Amino acid sequence: MEHDDLRPFAAMWNLSLDGPVLDTPSSRIAFGCRNGSPVVLKVAKHQGDEAGAHRALLHFAGCACVRLLDHANGAVLLERLAPGRPLTEHVLADQDDAATAAICDVARSLHRPAPPDGGFPTIEDWGLALEQCRRRSAAGIPGDMLQRACALFAELAASQGDRKLLHGDLHHDNILWDAARGWVAVDPKGVIGEPAYELGAMLRNPTENPELFAQRSIAARRAGIIAERLACDADRVLAWGFAQAVLSAVWALEDGADPTRGLATARAIWPLL
Repeated sequence: MEHDDLRPFAAMWNLSLDGPVLDTPSSRIAFGCRNGSPVVLKVAKHQGDEAGAHRALLHFAGCACVRLLDHANGAVLLERLAPGRPLTEHVLADQDDAATAAICDVARSLHRPAPPDGGFPTIEDWGLALEQCRRRSAAGIPGDMLQRACALFAELAASQGDRKLLHGDLHHDNILWDAARGWVAVDPKGVIGEPAYELGAMLRNPTENPELFAQRSIAARRAGIIAERLACDADRVLAWGFAQAVLSAVWALEDGADPTRGLATARAIWPLL
């Protein structure tokens, strides 16, 4: 039965589970109720960024982010957003500018100083995969693109502005509409860095269709909106977007996945640098 491995958590938190279980590469997600209130149960499949996501949820404390109700043993119990439509629908409806503005508004509300005791990875930690890939001369990523990404990532990391706790994967599918709260972020990873880094994920999203994001004109227009709404430098946003797109491709190859999304985005942004 699809709920069998979730039943211990359901019993612990007195949940009534209903509907299908959603399987993602990193977790299993079920929907249900507790004391009459709709909730979401999310159980990490392995230790990693998902397994520690509750710490980011605790830090964001429900500000522009889904509220954490409880956590234990790699599982989190979350409020259920309704109707829960993803911001991706705006892009598919030719409202890309409105979607970009919404992501900026969520980012502005979400970002806050990192906890004094740390406990989260830094963007420098994440960027190590680029240099490791370069040293291996790994197949699948053009050497000149990888070299440029490594140099750019190091340059940007060394010249960061005020560092905050970032979501770490803030894109259209991770922002849902709630009738009472508006646009709300879900699935934070938690990483420490400057806010301009945060927008790299949205430049290579949404969906698997590169026509919706991997175009020079789209990247430039999005960066302009971001710069205006968040008072940051558009060129820096694009530079982070390029470096992160290549990093995304590196991670995809390490996981045995398709690196097309990251590579297509990097090719689109590169002439703008």
